[in-house]
Amino acid sequence: MISIADPLGESIFLKVFGMKSPVLKILDFLMDNPGSDYSKTEIAQGADLSRGTLFAVWPRLESFELVIMTREVGRSRMYKLNKKNPVVKKLVELDDVVSDFYASTLINADIETEKHASEPHHSRIDEQLAPKKEPVVS
Repeated sequence: MISIADPLGESIFLKVFGMKSPVLKILDFLMDNPGSDYSKTEIAQGADLSRGTLFAVWPRLESFELVIMTREVGRSRMYKLNKKNPVVKKLVELDDVVSDFYASTLINADIETEKHASEPHHSRIDEQLAPKKEPVVS
């Protein structure tokens, strides 16, 4: 999977759908970081949400079984995406397709830019400075 974010940190997934939903931001963070489990505090930070917002929407994520608790570390519970959930499977698939499409769009734009950059560049100044050809009269 290719995961691409713009320089300001917004993921392509969120950019394409134009939504700033806390639930989507949490799911996006967890999709972009599948190798580990995270505490709620870490998820809030990674999703750029306040802890209050995270705690307000968290019951919805658990009730739809989109996230699962993996273990306890001290007093913290650790969570990750529930990859067995069919909705999560489709969201991950959609995230992959969106990322791949965006990556191919960027690659094609780079190819076009390079193609135009390698062509000779003629400006008006070049044309004005070029020697004028006298018409041939026979």
